[in-house]
Amino acid sequence: MESERMRLMAIERARLAEEKAKSPELFPEVTWVDNAETLEILGIHIPDKEKFPQGFLKLLPSDFIVEEVTQDGRQTTIGKESTFTGDAQGETVYATLVKCGLSTIEAVEELAKLLGTTKDKIQYAGIKDKEAITSQEISFRSISKAQVEQLASPHFFLKDIRTGKGVVQKGGLKANRFSILIRIGEDVQDTKLMEAALSALASVKKAGFYNFFYLQRFGTPRLNNYRWGMSILRGEYQKAIVGLISDPGLRELPYFLEMRKEIAKLIPNWARVLEALKEFPLVFPSEIKVVEHLIEHPTDFVGALVRIEEQVMLWVSALASLVYNRKLSAYIMAGVKPPRTLPLLLSPEKNDWLPYIDDLEGIGLFPPNFDNLRRFRSIQLKHREIETIDRPEIYAAEIIPEGLAIQFSLGKGEYATTFLSHFVNLLGGKVPNDIQKEVIDTQNVLGAPHGKDTLDHFAQFNIPKSFDK
Repeated sequence: MESERMRLMAIERARLAEEKAKSPELFPEVTWVDNAETLEILGIHIPDKEKFPQGFLKLLPSDFIVEEVTQDGRQTTIGKESTFTGDAQGETVYATLVKCGLSTIEAVEELAKLLGTTKDKIQYAGIKDKEAITSQEISFRSISKAQVEQLASPHFFLKDIRTGKGVVQKGGLKANRFSILIRIGEDVQDTKLMEAALSALASVKKAGFYNFFYLQRFGTPRLNNYRWGMSILRGEYQKAIVGLISDPGLRELPYFLEMRKEIAKLIPNWARVLEALKEFPLVFPSEIKVVEHLIEHPTDFVGALVRIEEQVMLWVSALASLVYNRKLSAYIMAGVKPPRTLPLLLSPEKNDWLPYIDDLEGIGLFPPNFDNLRRFRSIQLKHREIETIDRPEIYAAEIIPEGLAIQFSLGKGEYATTFLSHFVNLLGGKVPNDIQKEVIDTQNVLGAPHGKDTLDHFAQFNIPKSFDK
């Protein structure tokens, strides 16, 4: 049976095809390059970017496989075979969620809907990518094992279903194992470029890489969610909502840029704003939720944001990530070895704010007023140190005609894209014509053949990305 999400996806794609036929200039085919200039906007400085080949990431979901390592060291897998077995005493149901084409947040919302429960009954350690095939441990409270065993969706399946005590805690994972294919076009034939990539990879294996927060932290394709975090930290809740609805994104289609501009003119007629947003419910899910609240409570901007407080948490975290990135880059550009760790801004300890005084004063946020975050229960202030240099465990790397296949592990909170950007200039948007588009079983190429059945399961979604999808 077709899910509601798939139905909406088909409707939106058809609508976009119609709009593109009428106004093709609003749907330009652009290939984005995560080069030095782009990364600097988000505070990221990586030396020698101009020497690396260009490679396309996540052309197909199977090009980006993420398998969580649980806090107690158990490796989840995307394969259909069970790896964790045996019930234990306790009322919690545990399972491995294997998904494709959904973020973890979206998958949990779908699970809650199928179970007829609230999403707070379903816990997970970390948010896994949408444009990927991923596995992670989740837990269910007040749900029976029999109910969990009946769950099914075209976008996910559950395995390793068992009972036990406790719940999966946010952040409660040890690492993630990645099996990735970077699709490289003509550059794969350029010996000099590929040697530069392999040399940089060898350097990373020996000395580590700079542990930046990468683009997805800032809300792709808009890359500006830190702005709404700024507004919230200033207590400007209405401004944050207006920004969510109307701020132009750095990599958004001009069609949606124009749409946001027109919708902004309707504010504060929230009923008309909602009518416009509902033309694309999958594009504007957060916007729709806050506006639905404002129709009933026109001046309750905090209450509207509470409706999407997990997103609010991401916005505020993005601001903390931006100032961290800028500070780390300042050390690199000055030719000074950075300290082993830097604290994150979202801390009750004033000493954790001190590295960022210049940046925060420049945007009018020093000292940060954390009282403005009190209504958002998901935002927890705590001391947290980030390793400025990370050392991945690299298991295998192989140059193949389609590009570079690599398997490695990173600790929690560390970005695979940050690691990859130290030896490749990543591409997004329009897929270059010289990129090969066939499905590749990357794990098999790298000597870990346990995902073929899963690739078959998700075949309807494991298709090459189209630019205007």
